Amino acid sequence: MRTIERILQAHVAPVGTFTVRRALPDRARQSVGPFVFLDHFGPFAVTPGVDGVGPHPHAGIETVTYLISGRNEHHDSAGHRGIVGPGGAQWMTSGRGVIHAEYPRPENEAEMMQHGIQLWTTLPRALKTMEPRYQRIDRDAIPVIALTDATVRVIAGHYDGTQGAADVLMPTLLWHITVAPGKTFSAAVPTTDEVAAYVFEGVGGFSSNAQRVSVGQLVVYENTGDAISFSNTGEVNLEVMLLGGAPAEGPLVFHGPFVMNSVEQVRAAEMAYQSGRMGELEELRV
Repeated sequence: MRTIERILQAHVAPVGTFTVRRALPDRARQSVGPFVFLDHFGPFAVTPGVDGVGPHPHAGIETVTYLISGRNEHHDSAGHRGIVGPGGAQWMTSGRGVIHAEYPRPENEAEMMQHGIQLWTTLPRALKTMEPRYQRIDRDAIPVIALTDATVRVIAGHYDGTQGAADVLMPTLLWHITVAPGKTFSAAVPTTDEVAAYVFEGVGGFSSNAQRVSVGQLVVYENTGDAISFSNTGEVNLEVMLLGGAPAEGPLVFHGPFVMNSVEQVRAAEMAYQSGRMGELEELRV
């Protein structure tokens, strides 16, 4: 069973018209597998036509927005557009560079409350400048494994022989795990993968000493062992995003919305954006 390397505490950061809990990157840890960024947003009530994240560029990464509640629209300068509701995901590959925007699009009172997680994965060196692409992953497309004490939604990677919904470009693991009060979840994980668990609802006991972890904390596991386990020590469901995969191909150079392998690649992305070679995207808050 894997032990805990460290527990990272998310900090508050502004994004668009709201603030988020940001757990990655951290001074102590740049990445977990290919994941280099984790923002936890909400739950908060949205104002259609006002809230959202307007047009901005990305290069060298994939952005993954997973909705727990609410309804969200994506559109980008490569011509992709999609809307997903609770339990769905937007998975955009920026590659050489693209401009995108995301806005809440509620259709009923329940969808006015938005809650979700956005992650970035760094692309492998050979794919840093690939053509942009986009995957709209509906709730019903994500396999759900109902266990006695827990439920696993396999967004990406494999869980006990079940293939996740996302078409990934590198070994990637992304599972939404729900554990009932007083119960324990255990699973095998690839020995070659880096793995972390982010708590976005409830409280749990992690590792052999049942270390208490609550909302806004990211448990980063040691890279030895082939299984993980945690328990729900609270009175409501424990909601965890398990993420990881093959280690990121470095070096990683972070510069705002760009994550590249060299300063030269970052400068090229900046020039592509400033010169209009990433295309154009109009504001669509209404």
